[in-house]
Amino acid sequence: MPKQRVRLTEKNDPLTSTESVFAVFEQASKSTSQQVENIAVQEVDNTALSVAEKSASREVKKIVLRKSTFQLSEEILKQLDIYHLQLQLEMGKADAPYKEVIVEEAISQFLSNSDTKSLEKLLKRQKTR
Repeated sequence: MPKQRVRLTEKNDPLTSTESVFAVFEQASKSTSQQVENIAVQEVDNTALSVAEKSASREVKKIVLRKSTFQLSEEILKQLDIYHLQLQLEMGKADAPYKEVIVEEAISQFLSNSDTKSLEKLLKRQKTR
């Protein structure tokens, strides 16, 4: 004898209640996201206007940054890490300069103080690579 299959009706469908709950959440979500989008667009417009006004009133000097990758020895990186950690302890983590800033300043000082001894050190370091 074949088994009789039960037909799904609204009374015995287990998904009916969850579908109605999801529908309510979807409607609430859509209205909330639309409100957030409208507020965000208004804030962006206001910010863009104030930035445009400020830049028009003042001439802003822009610094151009370029990404570079250099090969550094493990010893140098350890020294940089130690120095950076010392600065964080002394100044506080939020106020200490980033490692990139430290490296940038070191390169800047090296280039401004270049002399024959520095060149000799550079050549010696290159030979050891």
